Amino acid sequence: EVLDFDRRVRELLEGEAVEYFVELKFDGVAISLHYEDLLFNLAVTRGDGFSGDNVTQNLRTIKNLPLKAKEVSYNGKVLKNFEVRGEVYMFADDFRRINQERISKGEKTYANPRNLTSGTLKLLDPRQVAERPLRIVCYYLDTDDVPLRSQSENIDLLNKMGFPVSKYSGLCRNIDEVFEYIKKWEDKKKELPFQIDGIVIKVNSLHQQERLGAVARSPRWAIAYKYEAEKAETVLKGITLQVGRTGIVTPVAELEPVFLAGSTISRATLHNADYIEGLDLRIGDTVLIEKGGEVIPKVTGVVLEKRPPEATKFVFPEHCDCGLKGRLVRPIGEVAYYCEHPECPWQ
Repeated sequence: EVLDFDRRVRELLEGEAVEYFVELKFDGVAISLHYEDLLFNLAVTRGDGFSGDNVTQNLRTIKNLPLKAKEVSYNGKVLKNFEVRGEVYMFADDFRRINQERISKGEKTYANPRNLTSGTLKLLDPRQVAERPLRIVCYYLDTDDVPLRSQSENIDLLNKMGFPVSKYSGLCRNIDEVFEYIKKWEDKKKELPFQIDGIVIKVNSLHQQERLGAVARSPRWAIAYKYEAEKAETVLKGITLQVGRTGIVTPVAELEPVFLAGSTISRATLHNADYIEGLDLRIGDTVLIEKGGEVIPKVTGVVLEKRPPEATKFVFPEHCDCGLKGRLVRPIGEVAYYCEHPECPWQ
């Protein structure tokens, strides 16, 4: 796909020299920031692509976001009114610390740093937001004050204006250098203090970007490269059931603990009965697990050649394990089982 992207770009630009600016794709929440007279005055989430949430007061609590940008001249003119886009995210260690605190209080843990970041930005009380260790990285600049030339220059400008930018970005003279960058971070992404979900590749020249244009809501001048999820093998020791607040019953794989992508995994979701059937999953099987989005563990396959003779099929029980023995039912046309008991404590 990346090679096709490069070919299309060069064909549309009729053989012009093309440079690419490459960036780590931070796994966070996209934000648009607006500045007037160098002062921060509006922050909006991406939402549905047309309208998002006004989260201005919450963004004011992020310590590395400048509320007043530094004066910087470009082509003899000071940039005063502009839009900056960035990604709000959280360090993996901060996320783990918050979950450890919740475990010690007997509270439910958060699924992943991105969900926690997104939920934090929706809080109504900025004082609560200020208690969470949110960060922002900026990667886009737009202004009517002066014509801008390139993505690499824009990153330099943002840096001089006091905005946090990624120190991991780089300029590539051709697609071979892009692949060198991709390979480098495939090997090194585990060393990063935050989650990434790939690489973003952009045509560096803004004039070329403008000429390439967009198809629907996708720009022709950029592409995201996603890394394949890491996998590990382990043994399925059993299947337990979790009941959600709506009564939906989710089967959970109880696994022989295995280390994967920075943490030890001992449990993983199995979604529903059809998912178990589709994998032909049996208790005692050696299974493949991976982390969806590098965060949430899931069972993705069975190593059939390692299946022991005593491996047993899982059959959904007729009653909930909650103690009230509510009946488990699966409505016609649905994939989920439900606990029928209205007083089920797990709900």
